[in-house]
Formats: sequence, structure tokens, C-alpha cells
Amino acid sequence: MSHKYTVEFRIYGKSLDPAAVTADLGLEPCRTVNPGTRRADGRLLEGLWAFDGDPSEAFSGSLEEALRFVLDLLHPLKERILAYRTSAHLVWWCGHFQSSFDGGYTLSAAVLGQLSDFGVEFTVDNYFSESEATAE
Repeated sequence: MSHKYTVEFRIYGKSLDPAAVTADLGLEPCRTVNPGTRRADGRLLEGLWAFDGDPSEAFSGSLEEALRFVLDLLHPLKERILAYRTSAHLVWWCGHFQSSFDGGYTLSAAVLGQLSDFGVEFTVDNYFSESEATAE
């Protein structure tokens, strides 16, 4: 069984300037998108600034471990980050990559409390990789 997790704190909006967010927070994002960028299907994208703390790869341990890593880096900037709520959407985005359907994740009350302090949406996207499962 293999479970890996990624965590990003995302700020996005129609008029979001990712370079300005980077300068304001003093953090290097893992990904940015300028507003008005076109997807391959022609749809216009909103501006995006995403931060994962630059882990070398997805966490193999637990979702809690991945969340704590990013939370610890962002918590000192919480008030500055939350100021973006007036002009943008903020979300904790988590990826759960799995090669079997058993297992999953748990979150402690302490981490749930830290997430609640941010007062923003929390989402987990689950991905199943059959090729990885058959390799095991």
C-alpha cells in the first residue's frame, strides 16, 4: 500500500498579481498563474499563487505531517495572508495519491485547530494510480 500527500496553500482571484503576493509575503511559491492566462481549451484562468514550502517530493508519511510542514511556515504570516480574503479566494489544497483503496488519513485536534485558525476552505483531492499498485 502506498499513500503520498501534497499540501498547497492557494490564493487565487481574477485580479490577483502573483508577483505582488510573493513580494508581500516574502515566500517563494511553488506555482503561479497570471490572470487571463489561457488553458489549452481556451478558458481564461484566474491569478494563482500556491505555496508548498518546497518539499523535495510528496510526503510518504501522513497528511498531518505534510500539513504541519506548511502550517509551520505560514503561521507567522497568518494575518498578512488572511488580508487577501477581501480580494481573493484562499484554500488549503491537499492531494492524496494512493495505489490501493485501503487506508487513508487522520488529523489530530491540534492540526484541525491550526487549520481552523486560518478560517479558509480545506479540500482533499484523491488520486488512484493503478500502475503503481500493479508494480507492488
